[in-house]
Amino acid sequence: MRRILWMAFFSAAFILMACDEKGTYSNKDLTVEAFSAMETPSFAINSHTIRKHLSQILKADTGRLIADREVRNYYRRERPFLWIDRHGIDHRADSLLYWLERVGETGIDPAIYRLEKMKSDLARLRMLDLSEEEDINRVMARLEYNLTRAYLRYSSCQHFGYVNPAYTLNHCAVKDSDSTHVTYYHVFDVKMSHPNEAFYTQAYHKIQHDSVDFFLREIQPTGKMYRRLVDYLNTKKPQGEERRKVICSIEQCRWQTEDSPEKHSKYVFVNIPSYRLYAYGEDSVLTMKVGCGKLKTRTPLIHSSIKRMDLNPKWFVPQSIAKGIAGRTGYLRRNNMYIYDRKAGKLPPERGSYSRIMEGKQYIVQEGGPGNSLGRIIFRFDNNHSVYLHYTNTPWFFQKSERSVSHGCVRVERPLELAIFLLKKKDEDLIERIKYSMEADLNPNDNAPDDKPKVDRKKLIGSVNVDPEIPVFIGHFTCYPSADGELHYYKDVYGYDAAIWKEMKKYLL
Repeated sequence: MRRILWMAFFSAAFILMACDEKGTYSNKDLTVEAFSAMETPSFAINSHTIRKHLSQILKADTGRLIADREVRNYYRRERPFLWIDRHGIDHRADSLLYWLERVGETGIDPAIYRLEKMKSDLARLRMLDLSEEEDINRVMARLEYNLTRAYLRYSSCQHFGYVNPAYTLNHCAVKDSDSTHVTYYHVFDVKMSHPNEAFYTQAYHKIQHDSVDFFLREIQPTGKMYRRLVDYLNTKKPQGEERRKVICSIEQCRWQTEDSPEKHSKYVFVNIPSYRLYAYGEDSVLTMKVGCGKLKTRTPLIHSSIKRMDLNPKWFVPQSIAKGIAGRTGYLRRNNMYIYDRKAGKLPPERGSYSRIMEGKQYIVQEGGPGNSLGRIIFRFDNNHSVYLHYTNTPWFFQKSERSVSHGCVRVERPLELAIFLLKKKDEDLIERIKYSMEADLNPNDNAPDDKPKVDRKKLIGSVNVDPEIPVFIGHFTCYPSADGELHYYKDVYGYDAAIWKEMKKYLL
């Protein structure tokens, strides 16, 4: 600004000196071109020169984020400048820098946005601290590109996450491999949104209509869990392994899943690392122990809705277990199992064929009732893995501290309480029938005493619809609040934090 004032003063003096003694203006026909020799090359703005510098920046940028590819495509198509207008570069840039300066609160390194370089270039531009090497076109080109790059990076990563779990988590557990091919366990089965053309179009639109601050405020994660974890990170300042768990949990709160707990006042959340189920009501929390899948048969991460409770369900034994008990007639009979053939229907254990079972033409089925591996009740919800919440025939299992033992399903400690929670109307008669169905001895043996009460078939209930359906979320948070509301740390049961951290650490302070 000081230089401009000096130039204006010099020009005015030049004009006054040109007046003759009579006060007439002898240079009245002087044109703008006559002052061309006075131009300072460092201050001359030229859109073509800016484009030339942008082209060089594009070639040098090797960023691999989706946002980086988007910004390169934008300028390769020679789309309009986003930050440069007739006023130069205005307060919109300051709005972006305000949000970038706060990103360290979530553990992200501002350097990934080239924050200091942009602040330096803005100061240089506004003070006209320019030179032949760092002229106004080069600085403006650099600012135009870096501002757009940072804006798209920040908005997309803050709104959708720095890690794509559909890829990262589904490529962290090898199922099988040979010299030419590797298959992985599909453990993340949640519908998500990702930054797309519509999102970036909206982002550009917000810059052009001076809504940068509004847009960046709008895309912030809104969940209570996110805000709580960020506050915890900044007040408690955890270090080492604990800091890693907090940051990985914060990242999961960014993911734009199709559904989320924040959208509901009543829902069920299963947190695998804490081995606990939390049933959240409008003003209460029911919590209980759970068991989850083993490392080789992991419980998948799922968002769904509980739609039905089945009492005394039959268990269709999965092939991974069936191959070890097929042909063991005595074992099958002792455990109330039979063979179901796709063509012939129900058959005795002796009619089972190992080859047909392995081909999926026959199944080993366990009758419902006492001793059934699913327990006396199962809570069903749609998913691609045939996993559910259910009870167990080995309740002592809940005394163990590490409860990764199932083939993927979630075993719940107090199923009757969960069943009551799921009911909209707490009908006492219905609750009594559910309880009776869970306790009745449906498979009495031949040695049962004659005076043993007979089963009242009229009181038995086979299935109860959950209406309205109750959302259920199965997640993996190693930093999560307990029933008392305090945040606690848990073991990285399936190694998902390790996979997330591997991708995240290049963005962190």
